[in-house]
Amino acid sequence: MRIFKRVKNIIDANLNDKLEKMENPEKMIRLMLAQIDTTLIEAKRGAAERLANRSIVEQELKKTKEALKRWEKRALLAVEKNLDDMAREALIEKQRLEKEIVRFEAEFAQMQDIVNSIQAQIALLEAKKQEVVEKQRLLIQRAYHAKEKKKVAQMLRDLEADVTLRRFEELESQIERLEAEAKVYSGETKSAQREKTFAKMEVDEAIEAELAKLKKGKKES
Repeated sequence: MRIFKRVKNIIDANLNDKLEKMENPEKMIRLMLAQIDTTLIEAKRGAAERLANRSIVEQELKKTKEALKRWEKRALLAVEKNLDDMAREALIEKQRLEKEIVRFEAEFAQMQDIVNSIQAQIALLEAKKQEVVEKQRLLIQRAYHAKEKKKVAQMLRDLEADVTLRRFEELESQIERLEAEAKVYSGETKSAQREKTFAKMEVDEAIEAELAKLKKGKKES
């Protein structure tokens, strides 16, 4: 039924998810109850209209059945009096009324199905409203808990992201420091090695000079 489309999402959707997204869960529940009440009013008005229409069809059906019985009696009466033409007219009217009865019965059955459907939907909405009313406090608490839980989880994710970034920056700084130290150490090592080589060369040169001097002195003596 079209009158129930407006609250279909309320009945079918996940209530906790909707509450979590609401800034004010209490307001959301009040809105839900107001929507259900509005729909119940429309549904009951629609049911009353269908019942009124059904009553009209029921009365027409009753009148038609009574008329059928009268024309059946008239047909018999005309036959008893040997009035065949009158009997034929009565039978024609009887057949027309029989068709009307079939049409009224089908219409009545269809209206009854519609009334039953609306009444079932009304019962469903009233049950849903009662459920929301009974669970109102619990649902609000769960909604606030879900919102707080989501907020804490977000804060933890943000905190973890900050820590991870900071650790990455620290690691990058350590690597840069190690690279600088290695570069300095490498330069100092080369300098020391060069100094050692030149010192050895100087010592070797002095020794060779001294050796040459001794050899020269020996020859002169």
